Amino acid sequence: MRSNLLFVINPAAGSIDAVEVEAKARKFSERFEFDLEFYFTTGTEDAKLIKEKLASKTFHRVIVAGGDGTINMVASQLLTENIILGILACGSANGLLTSLDYPKTLDEQFEVAFSNHTQSIDALCVNDTVCLHIADIGINAELIYNYEKSNSRGMFGYAKHSLPTLLKSDYPYKFKIHLEDKVIKSTGVLLAFANTKKYGTGANINPIGKIDDGLFELILYKKLSVWEILKTFFNKTSNKEPHISMYQAQSVKVTSENPIALQVDGEFIGEFDTFSAEIIPKCLQLALPKR
Repeated sequence: MRSNLLFVINPAAGSIDAVEVEAKARKFSERFEFDLEFYFTTGTEDAKLIKEKLASKTFHRVIVAGGDGTINMVASQLLTENIILGILACGSANGLLTSLDYPKTLDEQFEVAFSNHTQSIDALCVNDTVCLHIADIGINAELIYNYEKSNSRGMFGYAKHSLPTLLKSDYPYKFKIHLEDKVIKSTGVLLAFANTKKYGTGANINPIGKIDDGLFELILYKKLSVWEILKTFFNKTSNKEPHISMYQAQSVKVTSENPIALQVDGEFIGEFDTFSAEIIPKCLQLALPKR
């Protein structure tokens, strides 16, 4: 008996060829004996429509071709469901797949997405928003906001907005971090809630990150040091760096004196002066490469 597969494609994703992806999806579905149904995102009520589609019949697997935002949106509908999620890296940065050391070619990613090698992974809930890999407040979230409101595309677009963001930002920010039984007061330029290791640029912000350990890392960059930031690109960052503090947690609350930008999995969420993050352990079945 054939199983049902929902294939979600974001045709506006940064590096996608939707026609090629659709054609490959049909070939792989026949090979693996799935009954295939497509959903193409439009940017209007996609989460609601995908949720309705998932409720309309029993799907055994969902595969999504898009960037981190599209992957996050689809994954949010699958938490605690007995449905396997496969992912294809078709965005501008692809932070989640970079952290998971996914293969680079589309054909190899299709093989992984259709495979039965799966793992139960954790997710975060940050200000009531599901986060699969990294959320942060401060400089990077401001950069993403400036990128999203422009017409820029790809990594060049991020680079283009870096300097103007740094010049206009109100950093350093004043944080009050409520972590278990202690309160930490500090200033900083970026505070990250990290479920995995790397940003899409390859910057290894969280060397000890594991996506299935029931914990996340809270990483505070206390000052804007170009040298410290550059070292993250060469996997040299550690919690012993003088301008970086790192804590492991299952939940945390953070307050700031003024509203600060928040991004979740590469999507700007808004500006807030109160933040919360909590781990959701082993809530998603993800198709992963064999190691």
